[in-house]
Amino acid sequence: MRTYLKWILLLACFFELTSCTSLSHQQSAPTQNQTAIPENRVTVLSNIKSWDLKGLIAIRNAKDAWSANWQWTQNPKDYTINLVGPLGSQSIQLTGSPHSVQLETSDGKKFQSDSPESLLEKQLGWRLPVSSLYYWIRGLPVPSLPAEKQFDSANRLTVLVQQGWRIEYLRYSTVNQIDLPGKMVLNNALLNVKIIVNEWKIKR
Repeated sequence: MRTYLKWILLLACFFELTSCTSLSHQQSAPTQNQTAIPENRVTVLSNIKSWDLKGLIAIRNAKDAWSANWQWTQNPKDYTINLVGPLGSQSIQLTGSPHSVQLETSDGKKFQSDSPESLLEKQLGWRLPVSSLYYWIRGLPVPSLPAEKQFDSANRLTVLVQQGWRIEYLRYSTVNQIDLPGKMVLNNALLNVKIIVNEWKIKR
C-alpha cells in the first residue's frame, strides 16, 4: 500500500509539473528572441555522447494516457530506454543501434524495425520522436533542420519548434557545471508528452 501511495504522489507531482527533481536546478528566466545558441554551449552539449538519465514520462493522445518511470542509457553507438508503468506494470525496453531497433514487452514479446518511431507506433499506438529526442533531451535542435527557437537570459532554449513538435523547456538542472533539461513538455497535433529528468549522469 505504501508503494502504491508513493506512486500516486509522484504521479500527481508529475502531472502538475511541480518541482520534484532531486538535482539542483535553475528556473528559466523570461524568454528572449534570439536566432542561435552560442557556439560554446552548442559545442559543450554536442560533446555529450553518453549518459544515463532517470525520471518520469507521461504520454497522452485523444484516446489514451500512459505514464511510466523511465531510464535512458545512451552510448556512442547504441542506447537502451526502459519504461516501467505503475507498480512495475507494462514494462517496455527499447534497444537501438544505427541500423536496428528492438522493442521487448513485459511478457517477453520482441519486435524489430529500423526506426524507433515506426516501431513504437505500430506496437503501442503512439509515435514518440526518439531520434529527435537524442538532441532535444540535451537542449539542442536537430542539426541542419529548420527550427524556431526562444531562449532565456542564460542562452538556454525555452521553446523549440521543429519537425511538427513544440518543445517547452520548463526547468534546467546543473550537472557537472552544465545546464541540462530537467523538465520538458512536447506537443504535436496527436500527442502530448511530459518529461521529468530526476537524475542526469554524463558518462565520459
